[in-house]
Amino acid sequence: MDGSCKRVRLGQVLDAILNTPMECAGQILPGLPDHLAMECLARVPLGSLTGVSKTWQNIIYDPYFQSFRASIGRSKLDWVYTLVQMQDKSFKWRAFDPLSSQWHDLPPTPHPMDFQLLNPGCIGVSYSVQCVSTSSKLVMVAAVKAKKDGQPRMTVEPALEHPYIFDTSTNSWKQGSPFSVPRKWCVCGVADEKVYVASGSGKDWSQELSKSAEFYNLENDKWERLQKLSTSKFSGEAMNAVLNNNKLYFVSGRGVFSKDGVVYDLGTNSWLEMSPGLKWGWRGPCVSVNGKFYLLETPAGKLKVYVPERDEWDTIMLDSRLANLEVFVGTKGKIVAIEAASGKDKETNAGSLLRVIDIASETPQIFDIPVQDGQVVSVQVLAMMNQVHELLHLLEEYQHCGL
Repeated sequence: MDGSCKRVRLGQVLDAILNTPMECAGQILPGLPDHLAMECLARVPLGSLTGVSKTWQNIIYDPYFQSFRASIGRSKLDWVYTLVQMQDKSFKWRAFDPLSSQWHDLPPTPHPMDFQLLNPGCIGVSYSVQCVSTSSKLVMVAAVKAKKDGQPRMTVEPALEHPYIFDTSTNSWKQGSPFSVPRKWCVCGVADEKVYVASGSGKDWSQELSKSAEFYNLENDKWERLQKLSTSKFSGEAMNAVLNNNKLYFVSGRGVFSKDGVVYDLGTNSWLEMSPGLKWGWRGPCVSVNGKFYLLETPAGKLKVYVPERDEWDTIMLDSRLANLEVFVGTKGKIVAIEAASGKDKETNAGSLLRVIDIASETPQIFDIPVQDGQVVSVQVLAMMNQVHELLHLLEEYQHCGL
């Protein structure tokens, strides 16, 4: 590392030290020990702590403060994590802090990401990168990569042989235990600390794999098989399983034809039929927020909510800004979606938008998060990155440099 780089890294270390909240750094509230002061402030909405003082604003990012908020039932600070394809076609993960409106780069994945997003032989056909998240872990489950193998036409096969797992508490990636069979175009969902994967296709389609299901336990790094599906209808497209009331729900097909829907009951470990109204009205990306199903019908731009008493979907919002969204993620009274890129934007990788729908208010509100570089291909919402671990990493580099 040359002298200029050393000075830059040293500056980062010093900046991190100066801006990292430490209980010994000073008095937070006059007359109270700092740990008690932090417990008092933990009961205050996070937005009220910004703009008051630098000390209070920094407290938000203290791991103890965030853990205590969670222990008393208060919401923790979540960041928006995005997988972005840059202009040079490379991929990187970035995280957006909604309080500071700042973007942070995640460290590289265990292996470089080599994903195929567009099918050059079929206009309008695109492929997704399937991800799920728990409160503190981001998990990459499935994607496809292009391969010719001497054939005149390009083929695609599963790109991931292991799940890639990012832990926000350590700011690091790891490879999980390998898939029994790497999959593409599968169903994936998450409940507690378990990642559920079902159906899909391997390098070649097989009926056995198309009806199979399994889950990955993030705590013990083990895979376990589940009861088989009764149909292969879920093996042709990438789908998210929506968690609601301890059950995972998913449907095949977003239109009204060739649609099938099933429910996996986590309590009984069994597959159930989906109610007709829920299934036939499920015509777009869907999430569960505060125990309710919400879906978006495109290109109409209709936001709908499911009413179980009537087994029907009601429209609660109609807005042109909802007409071109995909990849719904629900969190704490909000829905985060990606604004789908136009054909030209996909070619140039021009900047894209994340659109946030606030459904907690009486009238749903919409606001945007601009993404300046590249195209967002996947989005998840989970805990902020632990800045203490970043500080320790910088200090280690500082010491190795002999500064």
